[in-house]
Amino acid sequence: MSIQRENKRIQINLDLSPELYETIINLASEIDGDNAEVLLKALSLLEVTVEAKQKGKHLWIVDENQNLETEITDIKDLSKIITSKGNKPLVLSIGNSQSQEDIELERHLKELKFKQELRKDWIIFIVRDVVFFSAAVLFIFAVSGYSLFMQIYR
Repeated sequence: MSIQRENKRIQINLDLSPELYETIINLASEIDGDNAEVLLKALSLLEVTVEAKQKGKHLWIVDENQNLETEITDIKDLSKIITSKGNKPLVLSIGNSQSQEDIELERHLKELKFKQELRKDWIIFIVRDVVFFSAAVLFIFAVSGYSLFMQIYR
């Protein structure tokens, strides 16, 4: 690796395996960027991971439904997980130190809150739309019937 200073920027020459270079090229086309952008994003991800670990946080890979798949316990695990991700989408999540049980309980709590909101919406629908509509229709029939009754007996 050689380093040259030019205009407050440092140029680095890297010796890469053909496989790694091909990976960088493929990633660049995936993000519609260039090789430098791929390396900058990779360094940013590594920096976020290191900072999270230093703050006692855990780095997780979650699926599209936010279900935990893998905890990254060591920074070295990150590269292994990324290379073995296959067709699964990769979503990283940084969270406070929590056990798997706590995370599952939190997910269940969110589901219960959602169900409670859904029930509340149904009750409001029934009261507002069904009861009020029925009462309004009965009132209209009562007024119409009374008016008709008064017209007949005049």
